[in-house]
Amino acid sequence: MSSEFDAMPAYDEKSGELVDGGGEDYVLISAEALRRINREEEAMLGSGSFVIWYNAGKAVGRTDGRRYAELMGTMEIQAVADYLRETYTRRGWGEVKFGGIDLTSGVLLFSVRNSPLARGITAKEPRCWFVRGFVEGLTSELLGTECIAAEVACQTVNGRQCEFRLRWETDARK
Repeated sequence: MSSEFDAMPAYDEKSGELVDGGGEDYVLISAEALRRINREEEAMLGSGSFVIWYNAGKAVGRTDGRRYAELMGTMEIQAVADYLRETYTRRGWGEVKFGGIDLTSGVLLFSVRNSPLARGITAKEPRCWFVRGFVEGLTSELLGTECIAAEVACQTVNGRQCEFRLRWETDARK
């Protein structure tokens, strides 16, 4: 299934913008710049910076969830998951893999290998607050029920990949 959001943003020479098929504008920024911003915020705000990244991720995830919500009415849940995995992997968010989705029990497992926010960072505890918030917002919008994510393993700690477990209370089948 394709949507107007499949295409990578295109450069509009007249406006000087990168714009996707849905009209959203983009700016290219290096993954190192994102990590640097995160380090600077952490230096200034301590662990409070993670709250900012989590809330920003959740807001962006909700926006994307509303954008992709139409897919839920036209595709099976696994096909939607595969579509989103391919979309976000292609856009540079690392290699996303799903370990399973169970709508009845309310569990979704997934991992991200080579996350641009964790790449090259060593930490004692999981720190992918943006991704955690993002997937909560995205999934909550797609399923129509509030989802909570936990990062159960982090590339910054184990050097391999970030692993997440999402849960929700209601049967999200539509």
